Amino acid sequence: MLMTSTFTSWMSKLFIKKKPQPTCSECLQSLQLLVDGEATADEEQYFRKHIDECVPCYDFYNLEKSVKEVLQKKIEKKEVPPALLKSIKDKINLRVE
Repeated sequence: MLMTSTFTSWMSKLFIKKKPQPTCSECLQSLQLLVDGEATADEEQYFRKHIDECVPCYDFYNLEKSVKEVLQKKIEKKEVPPALLKSIKDKINLRVE
């Protein structure tokens, strides 16, 4: 009996398909969504699982996140003149129609 259960256990480990693990290319495609806070919960979980095990992707994620943080701090936000804003909206509306 022990021999059978051991054999069955070994065979199941050998032939049962495991859930595919995230690959670098799949994770890097969703990197911007994650950095911008626009990733779904599933995308974020998928990405975080991958970067827990992949140092290059982890480093790239931290670099992207750092660059975004620096840009947000350094970019000066200025109010757009109302006439310019109206002109842009009018041109967009013309192209949509």
